[in-house]
Amino acid sequence: MPFISVTRLRIKSLFFLIPFIRANEASAKALKTSKGLLKGKELMDKHFTFWTLTLWEDEESMKEFRGSPAHRKAMQQLPNWCNEASYHHWVQEDQDYPTWNLIAEKLYTEGKLSKVRNPSKAQMENQFPPIKWTKSERILK
Repeated sequence: MPFISVTRLRIKSLFFLIPFIRANEASAKALKTSKGLLKGKELMDKHFTFWTLTLWEDEESMKEFRGSPAHRKAMQQLPNWCNEASYHHWVQEDQDYPTWNLIAEKLYTEGKLSKVRNPSKAQMENQFPPIKWTKSERILK
């Protein structure tokens, strides 16, 4: 049964988009070679909102990647770059990708907020808009 990890990050300004994309690419490169990764994908939605979905053999594998240098370096900038950030984990029976609608529903109802320095109203109220652009996904592995 795969361990699922989902994140949703919204970049607060176009000013931070290039550094975010650089950090994301470094993190994606490290992800592709991570032990225990079954598969993953990401989605860019409206208003500089980025989603990641990864399926892991187990929680320990996800945590090992989370502590990798590229990911840790990116996460240190998250409070500065983002005005919305949240995540959620769960275990599911099969190794199929859950739909983006299910991912959003689980994140919105069961997810946890990450700390950001300048939270948006949506972050403060834990109320986010639905995903709009599901065709902009990229398979990571």
